[in-house]
Amino acid sequence: MSNLSKQLIIFFIILITIFLIVFNILSKKNNSINNNIIFSYPWKDLEFAWEELPDFDKNYFIKERFDKEFLNTSYNLYQFFLYVKRLPLYLPYIEEKLKENNIPLDFKYLPIAESALRNDVVSGAWAAWIWQFIPETAKEYSLIVNDNIDERYNFEKATIWAINHIKDLYSTFKNRTLVAAAYNRWKTWIQNALKDQNVDNYYDLYLNEETWRYVFRILAIKYVIKDYESKKAYINKIIGWVYLEPKIKIIKVWKIDDLKKWALENWQNYQTIKNLNMWILKDFLPDWNWEVKILK
Repeated sequence: MSNLSKQLIIFFIILITIFLIVFNILSKKNNSINNNIIFSYPWKDLEFAWEELPDFDKNYFIKERFDKEFLNTSYNLYQFFLYVKRLPLYLPYIEEKLKENNIPLDFKYLPIAESALRNDVVSGAWAAWIWQFIPETAKEYSLIVNDNIDERYNFEKATIWAINHIKDLYSTFKNRTLVAAAYNRWKTWIQNALKDQNVDNYYDLYLNEETWRYVFRILAIKYVIKDYESKKAYINKIIGWVYLEPKIKIIKVWKIDDLKKWALENWQNYQTIKNLNMWILKDFLPDWNWEVKILK
């Protein structure tokens, strides 16, 4: 073997060694970021909307169900980071309306459990947007849902009607944990299950898997977010800070024949109008008293 060949082999060995060292350093750095974000387990006084959970020491099934959702939530950092970034867009308004209606603030975690605050989520049952209303429920609460308009995507209206739905469920069950379960599974289904199984609370019910996990998922989100608040500055630097709603104003209109043209006439672009008003499905608005968001 020539000296040149030996030198080339040594060169490539050195090059590969340097690459592996650098890769290892970067991997450790990335892993250390994730490993440093460890959310504290809530050891005591677990409650949803002022209703305490059963004692973990007396019922390990309850602890196991909570642990599963807590670990799922706290270690799925990709999902967690995304909905944390969306919190400022939605939670202040939701909290305001919950307070106005004397509803415990724990219900603000319900839409996170439903949709992770994603505005493009549609379930197999055609439940849509962050509150995941099915068309029948939306229409029951006077939201317009048709081929042209879908007010489930109108954040303010959908939030108000979701809160009305929560109030109606509470008038039936007089128990907030059952209200959350019924929001997920339907009122009559939960009523029938309680009667059929001769129990009076969510934690003693045998349920389908989704509803079986539902309240525990809300609880896990609640306690992870509460712990996130104490680590917010550090985490927000890692995830690139959070989303802030742009400054907008409301224009009242009766009819829009051509949304693209109307956008230009109001010094907006079509994309912005569609993003701010996702409830407008087509490129026009029929006769009605509409409120359209535009950028200031």
